[in-house]
Amino acid sequence: MKILITGASGFIGNKIVEYFSINNDVYGMARSSSNNPKIKKVDLMDLDPNDFENEKFDVIFHCASILATNSNNKSFDLLYDNLKITEGLISIINKTSPSLVVNFSSIGVYPNVSGSYNEQSLIHPSQNFEGLYGLSKFCSEELLNFFQKDSNVRTVNLRLGQTVGEGMRKDRIYSLMRDELNRDNCINVWGDGERISSFISIDLLLESLSQIIENKEIRGTFNLTENNISYLDLAKSIIKDYGNDQSEIKISSNGNKSKVIIDDSKIKNLLG
Repeated sequence: MKILITGASGFIGNKIVEYFSINNDVYGMARSSSNNPKIKKVDLMDLDPNDFENEKFDVIFHCASILATNSNNKSFDLLYDNLKITEGLISIINKTSPSLVVNFSSIGVYPNVSGSYNEQSLIHPSQNFEGLYGLSKFCSEELLNFFQKDSNVRTVNLRLGQTVGEGMRKDRIYSLMRDELNRDNCINVWGDGERISSFISIDLLLESLSQIIENKEIRGTFNLTENNISYLDLAKSIIKDYGNDQSEIKISSNGNKSKVIIDDSKIKNLLG
């Protein structure tokens, strides 16, 4: 099976390259250079579709995106660049006619407001720190659905929870808590530890991708997570895995207390 992974030098993309390279012909592409010979430097925002004129892929995993940070989360470039990336992806799909496209979206399409959210819930990224990023992800879902509605390409949009594993982003709450524990043997938990977010391990994500390839009934848009967990329980689990008898948790009442529950029963019923 020939597989293309965009955004292959990022945390998720790189793990996908490693996982699927064992038994498949894998072609990775990324905006930055990589020491991995399977990853080529190709910018989806400045793509020459003719480069893919004679290519044929069975599966495309689309991981490429500009991520939201404290410095760009209110920049329109974040939205525009991610739309340009989606345009490049659609050009590749049109040239290579894959059987399956898995587009990595985000639970950032939902508001960061207490409640339970499934795929039919209101899309409201403006109520989220990563609002422009969430909006760009929702647009990517709709653009793929629009341009592929009359094709035979099976499209799966995955709205992922925070993906956890070695090599993940350092500014994510799991990484911040773990670094704080390593430094101070203590984790500070805000909002009385009541905030609830959605997390998924990279190992479960990779297993799920294998199942998605095999199960041709899976098409459309899905939430995909593993646990909806409070930040207090998250801190406890990190201490259990990496701490010791002297590790502490300090709780503050300041901070976000939103309880965002992601319902992923739709895809879990198909994955088994």
